[in-house]
Amino acid sequence: MKMRLLFLGTAAAEGLPALWCNCPVCANAKKTGGREIRTRSQILIDDCVMLDFPMDTYMHVINNRLDLSRVDTVLITHAHMDHCYPQEFILHGAPFAHGMTEPHITVYGNKTVKKTFRQATKPEMRDSIKRSITLNAICPFDSFTTEGGYEITALPAKHTKGEDCLIYAVKHNGVTVLLFNDSGILPDETYARMAELNLKFDAISFDCTYGHARHGSGRHMGSLDAAGEREKMKRYNLVHENTKYVLTHFSHNCEMSHAELEQTEKDNNFTVAYDGMKIEID
Repeated sequence: MKMRLLFLGTAAAEGLPALWCNCPVCANAKKTGGREIRTRSQILIDDCVMLDFPMDTYMHVINNRLDLSRVDTVLITHAHMDHCYPQEFILHGAPFAHGMTEPHITVYGNKTVKKTFRQATKPEMRDSIKRSITLNAICPFDSFTTEGGYEITALPAKHTKGEDCLIYAVKHNGVTVLLFNDSGILPDETYARMAELNLKFDAISFDCTYGHARHGSGRHMGSLDAAGEREKMKRYNLVHENTKYVLTHFSHNCEMSHAELEQTEKDNNFTVAYDGMKIEID
């Protein structure tokens, strides 16, 4: 069995071109279009499990001709608006939606996400729609299984101080992926714990906000940081010779176009994600 990943959006918070920006990277994106245009980061797994819910979700549905109502599980990494835009959930049911494929949806995130979700939706949330949404607060290293049989492990990201930001390991039908969105480099202790949990990844999607660069101890990564994380994973036996490595969540501040990133990373065994990119893992 295969797992399908659809990279709906691949940008950092400001999008690309960035909303107010006229830098060379943004100017090139506006002129060139195509894969140079990046919306906020979001990944769809097998049409039913979604990683993060940015304000660009509507356009992702249109651009990819999705039945969003097939999604029964949403995994939120943290409460920043480009990853957690809960206002859309007030529309999850009649009179705003009819003939939904899955009438119920479960949202997972940390306690800050849960608080943000409730505050953002409270003014307009109808009781009938509220009943269609289950909101679960989770902590790092919590594990659970979705109704569709996806085994999820929440792992600690390195991002916002004071918030338990998360990355997620997702396993289904013998395939396991690890999905970073916002995170800097992780401590060895986290990888040791992954090994204790017997996790072994067939594909990994890395934060690459800073492009072909090393960001070091910050709350994001560049591809050189991702390469270092890959080596750690090899030491802890978390990957194998056929593991796929993907870079996503790019900022215009990396000062490289998509075409330049592809050219730079092609010899580093990294796939540079673009909006609408599909990969299958088996």
